[in-house]
Amino acid sequence: MTALTATNSAGFRSPAGLTAVPVVLAPLTGRLHVLLVQRGETSSTSWQLPGGFMSASERPEETAQRKLTEKTGVGAVYLEQLQTYAEPEHDPRGWIPTIAYLALIDAAVLRDESGARWVPVDDLPPLDFDHARIVRDGVERLRGKLWWSNIAVGLLPEQASCAPPACWPATALDDRLRCTSSSSGGRPGACAARARRRPFGPADESAARADLRVVRPLL
Repeated sequence: MTALTATNSAGFRSPAGLTAVPVVLAPLTGRLHVLLVQRGETSSTSWQLPGGFMSASERPEETAQRKLTEKTGVGAVYLEQLQTYAEPEHDPRGWIPTIAYLALIDAAVLRDESGARWVPVDDLPPLDFDHARIVRDGVERLRGKLWWSNIAVGLLPEQASCAPPACWPATALDDRLRCTSSSSGGRPGACAARARRRPFGPADESAARADLRVVRPLL
């Protein structure tokens, strides 16, 4: 692995680059999965998140989206900034800060021929860099959001026949969300259609609070 170094105009060490990576999560076969890609310049057993280096003309989130599309074929998705990882030792190639983003999508949008793979978050293979840590942070962010956002029901199909507790994997939901809206007649699809418009945002003050309530615990 080639070491990357850089110095600034004053001669001090500076970051050798900036990378952006999306942590793309999806419920699949009863478990929470993360989207991984194989690293081209290393062995076929080397896996990582689908990110890469920023160009000078991009914002970090644009890089994350571009790399996601280039490496997996997944089109535009809603990305929320997760965290910045700037410790000099976090990337073995050198001082290369990483800005991570969180995305939550329907697993069906991934084309089989893309070469990317859905992997259970509780059964990760060895990952390059510190991507395992970044995945863990993304899962924890998702768990936290289930307390106050529309994020779970936003993934339900329009004609869903089950409420989120039945559709979502237990690994993602320590405390589950249930559709209980009188305005939707308790229909998960109706709640999902409303929540999908704001996948990571807080529930609508007037309507969505009635649509969702935290159930603790729900068996």
